[in-house]
Amino acid sequence: MNSCLQGVLLGLCSLIMIGCGGDGIDRVDVVGKVTLDGAPLNEGASITFIPVGPGPAAGAVIEGDQYTMLGDRAPGPGEYRVEIRSPRPTGKQVLGTDGVTMEPSFEEAVPEKYNTNTELKANLSSGEKNTVDFILTK
Repeated sequence: MNSCLQGVLLGLCSLIMIGCGGDGIDRVDVVGKVTLDGAPLNEGASITFIPVGPGPAAGAVIEGDQYTMLGDRAPGPGEYRVEIRSPRPTGKQVLGTDGVTMEPSFEEAVPEKYNTNTELKANLSSGEKNTVDFILTK
């Protein structure tokens, strides 16, 4: 499995693991805009907030250039590292994990400084909706 697809799957897994509700964590709503060189990201793009200290990660799919994390799917207040991923089809086919089927190949459209080696941070405040925009450049 190529590394871009692994990153997307990791992001989706983090989305599944968060927001189970009833966990007693004070959560804060987060909304924002994400662009790369002034344009929206590819379909399937995701954003993940990873706490610097203890606490659960939270993530969302970026639709167009907007993301929303509300209620029991939102992170808690505090400091976070932020990873943004956007799979881009290469137009090539690769052998699938079953060893028989050919699948489309993807590569990461967002530079590593915004995901694997992220430089992005967010500090979320309690008791208010947080708007955190990320205007990315290559």
